[in-house]
Amino acid sequence: MIGITWKSGASAPRKTPRIDAGFSPRGRTFNPARIFLIVTTLLALAVPAAAKSWRVSKFQDTITINPDGSALVNETITLNFEGEWHGIHRTIPIEYPGPNGTNYRLFVTVTSITDETGAKLKYDSSISGAYRDLKIYIPNAVNTSRVVEIAYRVRNGTRFFDGYDEFYWNVTGNDWPVPIDHAMATLHLPDAASGSLRAQAFTGVYGSTERDATAKVDGAGIEFETNHPLPMRGGMTIDVYIPKGILREPGGLAKFLWFMGSNPAVFLPLVTFAVMFVLWWYRGRDPDSGMSVAPMYEPPPGVSPAEAGTLLDDRIHPRDITSTIVDLAVRGFIKIEETDEKGLLFHHKDYIFHLLQKRQDWRGLAPHERVMMENIFIGDAPDTRLSSLKNRFYTAVPVVRTDIMSALKQKGIYALDPESANAYSAGAAFVILLPFAVFQFMHWADFLSSVPVFVLCLVISAVIWFLFARVMTAKTLKGSRVCTQVLGFQEFMNRVDAERLKTMPPDTFEKFLPYAMALGVEHHWAQAFAGIIKDPPSWYVGPGYGYGMGFNPIFFSSSMHGMATDMHQVFVSAPRASSTGSGWGGGGGGFGGGGGFSGGGFGGGGGSAF
Repeated sequence: MIGITWKSGASAPRKTPRIDAGFSPRGRTFNPARIFLIVTTLLALAVPAAAKSWRVSKFQDTITINPDGSALVNETITLNFEGEWHGIHRTIPIEYPGPNGTNYRLFVTVTSITDETGAKLKYDSSISGAYRDLKIYIPNAVNTSRVVEIAYRVRNGTRFFDGYDEFYWNVTGNDWPVPIDHAMATLHLPDAASGSLRAQAFTGVYGSTERDATAKVDGAGIEFETNHPLPMRGGMTIDVYIPKGILREPGGLAKFLWFMGSNPAVFLPLVTFAVMFVLWWYRGRDPDSGMSVAPMYEPPPGVSPAEAGTLLDDRIHPRDITSTIVDLAVRGFIKIEETDEKGLLFHHKDYIFHLLQKRQDWRGLAPHERVMMENIFIGDAPDTRLSSLKNRFYTAVPVVRTDIMSALKQKGIYALDPESANAYSAGAAFVILLPFAVFQFMHWADFLSSVPVFVLCLVISAVIWFLFARVMTAKTLKGSRVCTQVLGFQEFMNRVDAERLKTMPPDTFEKFLPYAMALGVEHHWAQAFAGIIKDPPSWYVGPGYGYGMGFNPIFFSSSMHGMATDMHQVFVSAPRASSTGSGWGGGGGGFGGGGGFSGGGFGGGGGSAF
């Protein structure tokens, strides 16, 4: 039965005393008074619900176009309420598709909301998606007719084209869930527009091209009025052609600011640059060494080839580690033998490392050099093949990298070492993205209003962040001077001439070859010795290299480069099951665009009652 709620487990209603006034067909008492009471109660409950409704009886706009193209809009909405209501929502679209996938925001400033007597009405203003939502409270909206007057300013509602200007405005909006009995709009332009305006109006649901409305131009003013009521979700849109020279087109700065306000994602690269620049300025700048880069005829004292290579780009390159093997051979710790083993179809090149000094004689080795020696020669093995280090040596690479960087820090080279610089850069990325995430989550800004713009700005920001992160490492004054000396030594190796080399010790080529490999100039270094060096180094044995055989430094340099490539591939190789990394650093509107329609242009929206 309607109006009666049965609860699980509840006892049935009590039976009323039997009245002898009648008898039911089933042998029970029949009570006409009780039936009448139930029916009248149900009707009383049903009538108020059906009587509650509302509609818009009149929608009138008075719009003033200022010389700068901004518009003052005064909406007068007459509402008829049946039953008890508390107010209405007026939603105004503010986000529109812009050119080339950008977003265009309509900048709306609400100046006042009053009733027909001019008394201010309480309202809440919020952004809901692409709309400005005005929740307007109307007191005593019970079985009455009330008027709401909304005044707001639109800064960028006029569109400027090459040959004309246009005010294309959706007066009522097409999102009202009730009919609008009558709609009209009065438009005022500067006096200079008198006699040169053209106007048209469209009515109906969104996309309709019906013109069930009049448009009368009177000097610099235009009046628009519907001929018949607008249906639910129906609206009136006006379109005004304005010749050039009447309105003042906004300048480039204003358009730029509008673009930034419409596409807040463009602030991401700016914020990224500001944060990273400040961080670099205070933490990542190298001090002025007070020295200029000039040719140096030997490396800085106490700096190994691996350390010299690391200083140049503040990261450990594979050649920094492979050059250490050659340096150990030059210093007499090991001997390298190149082998060419023939198979059924192919030749296989391998290298044998011969240990020349026992462990107790490993004096003067840097920590990273000792780690490499211990991992190449396991136990007391005097010889080790490079191929045997595959899937084994990779575990030593992170330790080698750590030892190289630790040595540089212990020597006072870094004020902010690369690992710490990476942490600072990661923290900066968090600081940059956090406010944008908060603003998006709290709906204070919509950075996804234009996805292409957002993606482009994200890419630009990532590039800015990466470029600053690369130079975030900071050296001390001592480190800056040592780095300048390394650059001077690299300059010498790049530009050395044969005449100077003839005056240098005979072992200069092989002594500094590991540095040339670490600094990436081994080819230039070898070219300078062509025709000067006649004998191959004693620490390397291979096909074509031996006493009494012709020696070409350029060919030898190529062999060293090939060996370094093979060593790198072996050193970083790891079993498939291992999860350990390699360790290396590593258009117009109605007049100009082919016709207008109801719901086109700016403005519009709709509303609802609550």
